[in-house]
Amino acid sequence: LKCPPLVSSGMFRPQARQPVPSPVTVLGANGLPFMTEEERDVSRTAAFGLVAVVLVFPRLVGFIAAWALAHWASSFVFTARVAVLKLADLGWVYLGAFLFSVMVSVLNVGPIVYKNQVIKGGSGNLQGNMQIFKVRALPGTYPLPYVVMEDEGMVGHYNRANRSMQHFNENVAGFVLNAFLAGQVFAFPVMMLTLVFVGARVLHQTAYTESGYGAHAPGNLLGVLVAVTLEMLVLLIALGGLADWTF
Repeated sequence: LKCPPLVSSGMFRPQARQPVPSPVTVLGANGLPFMTEEERDVSRTAAFGLVAVVLVFPRLVGFIAAWALAHWASSFVFTARVAVLKLADLGWVYLGAFLFSVMVSVLNVGPIVYKNQVIKGGSGNLQGNMQIFKVRALPGTYPLPYVVMEDEGMVGHYNRANRSMQHFNENVAGFVLNAFLAGQVFAFPVMMLTLVFVGARVLHQTAYTESGYGAHAPGNLLGVLVAVTLEMLVLLIALGGLADWTF
């Protein structure tokens, strides 16, 4: 018997090496990115640091911007208008509004601690999911993967557009309150800040809808800086009404 060459049969022929998937693309049985317990612990620790940075750093920038705007608007105008508020003992109202606005931020960024233990950073549009759903399986059957938002095609565009609107709804209460109260003292600067905020939110929705997760960052950052500047204007007015703060 004459055996055919093994190489010609393809048995030992070098095979093209398949690309190794990125760790981000490796899914667990539940349909979410696979994470080891060690990775979860690291992500959890990093999330606490991220939350601290997100809550503190923009407000430092906002305080500097608010201070500069207050000087630009003239200390005389600030002092005169705050004096009127002080007569009505409204400094406490402004301080309460400031605390409310900070609370809105805390509630919005707090879930990051848990999100980072469920969805890996760098997971793309999957990171836009604010809820993870499950399909109720019958007893004794294998559980189905979790349900997430569709991120492909026109349905993906629709979902991201609505996610941007949801993000706006999550943060707008503090903005509206601060804009109204700060506008009692800094009318024109507040109008200009609101104009920038409008542009930022339109940019956020357009970029996120068309280009996906990550593209929304410039609009989001600009909107946050405007919002915290208004928040710090409210704090300056509160300090002026309660502690005779002047420039």
